[in-house]
Amino acid sequence: MPRGFTYFIGLRYLGAKKQGFISIISFISIAGIALGVIALIVVISVMNGFHEDIRNRIIGTNAHVIALPGDVKAGMKDYKNIAKEIEKIDHVIAVAPYFMGQVMLKFSDKVDGILLWGVEPESISKVNKLSKNIIRGDINSITKDLPENQKGIIIGKELSLSTGADLGDEVVVISPIFKKTPAGPMPKMIKMKIVGIFEAGMYDYDSTFTYVSLNTAQELFEKEDVVTGIAVKVDNIENASYVASEIHRKFKYIWARDWMSMNKNLFTALKIEKIAMFIILVLIVLVAAFNIASTLIMVVMRKTKEIGILKSIGANNRDIMNIFIIQGVATGVIGAIVGFIIGIGICLYLQAYPISMPGGGSVYYIDKLAVTIKWQEVIIIPIVAIFISFISTLYPAFHASKLDPVEAIRYE
Repeated sequence: MPRGFTYFIGLRYLGAKKQGFISIISFISIAGIALGVIALIVVISVMNGFHEDIRNRIIGTNAHVIALPGDVKAGMKDYKNIAKEIEKIDHVIAVAPYFMGQVMLKFSDKVDGILLWGVEPESISKVNKLSKNIIRGDINSITKDLPENQKGIIIGKELSLSTGADLGDEVVVISPIFKKTPAGPMPKMIKMKIVGIFEAGMYDYDSTFTYVSLNTAQELFEKEDVVTGIAVKVDNIENASYVASEIHRKFKYIWARDWMSMNKNLFTALKIEKIAMFIILVLIVLVAAFNIASTLIMVVMRKTKEIGILKSIGANNRDIMNIFIIQGVATGVIGAIVGFIIGIGICLYLQAYPISMPGGGSVYYIDKLAVTIKWQEVIIIPIVAIFISFISTLYPAFHASKLDPVEAIRYE
């Protein structure tokens, strides 16, 4: 434990006014540490916000867990009983059977390949945010009887823009199922009326996903009372992997995937990017740490006489070393505290007054800068900065402690 006078002298050297060029470097060192901490806190918080925004959009459109039969082509037949059993598993709060298949959508002279989802409005509304994402129309309209035996369909905003089809328009959905006619095999086609338009905030979903009633999808693919899988919602997204493993354990012929494994590549890329940014920004702190080391080396050179006098009156090598360690660490502590306060302040300001991003991207529709402060991460940043500052003081402090007091004051 350093003795009391070492704190007094170390902090006095830090705040000395007649240091000239050294004082400027000390200020630059503090500013460097502060800027590094600010940059780390703001960038990491912005990346966390982006990560959560993307995750919420993905989960909002998809389920936390999907359960699929071993033979996907044959489908899941006894799905009603299976859904009831899955609902009994711990952490499961809602289930929704669905039918999914690829079809063609034709409007006027435009044809697009789409992913058709057959769902039950009541159950799917409990599993994902489809009903909340509908910006025009109503999800329950897909099950209502329409004139001329038409079926209702909900399409994405991007699909609506690319085809020109709007609410109330009639489209033709072409199934890959062929039927025999006098003119030869023809694909099965059903005329449908657009009863809703949704916006999930993900280009891939808004341009390819469409929703019809479960019965309509089964009819289109000629699959009576069969579904592709069961969508599952859990009480906490962290429990999704547990629920997926429990479903597979309970039903050996069913395999399940959680939201993380379904989007593994995306979230892995975001995680790697976050780590890379952390490493790059730590370099700012390292540069400031080198400034601390250079400042201490110059202080040692200028304070040779004082070091000799301290040693001659009883200060030992450890005391001298502690004086310069205290001075360097104090620089790091001040910079880290100032940077932490300003960094958190900037993040809180951005949360209260988010920066608008006009046209913010055609893929994820980020219209504002999302910021999420994860305290367990931001607390580590100033601690790391202080630790780096401490490491940078060791060599100059050790060099100062080895000065011979006789040589130090011989020519004074």
